[in-house]
Amino acid sequence: MAENIVTSKMTWTEVDEAMKDRPVALIPVGAVEAHGPHLPLETDTVIATEMARRGAAKLKESGVSSLILPPVYFTVADFGADFAGTLSLPAETATVLLRDVAVTAAKKFRAVCYVNIHLEPRHLECLKKAVEDAVKLGVSVCFTDITKKRWAELLGDAYRQGDHGGAFETSLMMAAAPDQVRERERISLPPTDGLIAAMKKGAKTFLEAGGEDAYFGDPTAASAEEGENLFDALVEALSMTVKEHLGSKA
Repeated sequence: MAENIVTSKMTWTEVDEAMKDRPVALIPVGAVEAHGPHLPLETDTVIATEMARRGAAKLKESGVSSLILPPVYFTVADFGADFAGTLSLPAETATVLLRDVAVTAAKKFRAVCYVNIHLEPRHLECLKKAVEDAVKLGVSVCFTDITKKRWAELLGDAYRQGDHGGAFETSLMMAAAPDQVRERERISLPPTDGLIAAMKKGAKTFLEAGGEDAYFGDPTAASAEEGENLFDALVEALSMTVKEHLGSKA
């Protein structure tokens, strides 16, 4: 049987035994948000959780033990608020939630790392503020910021143009959870511009950006093979973030 590192699927005694290795807590962060007619509302959470799973294996190769905590599903998702199923928290609530989860987890774990794939600007502001506030309280916490240039350069043009449910995210879903991709809808969707250009012009929602179906990019260009390549880059970002954070705490 494969080693279980997902705490929500473990018993308390199994977690207790695993804590002897002084693990880092990996906490996936997602959103409940529209991702086009071909991807589920939990897309960001599914991708972040798979990134954490693969990242844990990569960290283990370097001698760093980790456990994956339950994901934080709810956060700011204002861009998709016009679409059925999207749930968006106020920024203040999201910040406190993220801060307090880190503070609580850090009481037991060597360090805490948020594994984030939801890139809405206000959400990123909340996450950064939550981490900063937790650090001020003495918490050993970091987050994988894939918007940094060093990581963005590894993730391709679709990502940098503001993919949302396009080739970038759809490829990741095809690699992580192909059964959740609505293939008939995916192959019928016309390509659209990325979200970044519209945001630079002031768009603050998917509808304002011209995304009447809540996706941006080209879902038909996605593939599971590309998803595997993208996960390699995401895992590199995660593992280096954790190791660099632990190094600064040495």
